[in-house]
Amino acid sequence: MNTKGITHRVLGSGVGVFFLLAASSWAAQTQSLSGHVLPVTAKSQLVGPVPASRTLNLAIALPLRNQDELRTLLEQLYDPASPHYRRFLTPEQFAEQFGPTKEDYSTIIEFAKSHGFVVTQTHPNRTLLDVSGTVEDIEKAFQVSLKLYQHPTEPRVYHAPDREPSVELAVPILHIHGLDNFSVPRPLSHKREWSGNRNPLQLDGSGPGGAFLASDFRAAYVPGVALTGARIGSPGRI
Repeated sequence: MNTKGITHRVLGSGVGVFFLLAASSWAAQTQSLSGHVLPVTAKSQLVGPVPASRTLNLAIALPLRNQDELRTLLEQLYDPASPHYRRFLTPEQFAEQFGPTKEDYSTIIEFAKSHGFVVTQTHPNRTLLDVSGTVEDIEKAFQVSLKLYQHPTEPRVYHAPDREPSVELAVPILHIHGLDNFSVPRPLSHKREWSGNRNPLQLDGSGPGGAFLASDFRAAYVPGVALTGARIGSPGRI
């Protein structure tokens, strides 16, 4: 009996099974994300690829844990009949009970560093990790291509991914903020332009130019209140 041949066949089968299981395990760790492809890109004019050397700032968001328990806690916090009514958690308590684990957060940090990203900020609740990296590293890490498109209503181009990100990582990722800049932050306040041909508003406040301040509204609507939190007037009235 050729025991040597049998041994080689057994070992060969074992090695094959090992690599098959390893490949299956790795494949199970590949997660496809959603919500990153903008529908407007299909209607926007393609300008070209984003330069590979350009640096972008990203924020990797991780999902909360124990969401059923969190939903129950939120209901109890605002239920006067609950013993947990208004017994709010500290940020540290919330992070320990519902935030990503320290191990998962460390894994995300190592993942980012191994793909050439620079960690720019960490957060105590571990739900966000701020990083920066080149477009080349971003495309390799998340298996996307970043393209430049002509904005449909503004005289500028914007960048966006051509497909949904895919990550070879066991730790779940909720979203990757910063893969596009279609919408840019804008202040909600607007400066009013005054001209000599326009009659200015006649304001009677105590602020600059007659603008009303908080003290003016307090004097008009709740005069004589010391702002101590104490009730005034009859019971049931403030």
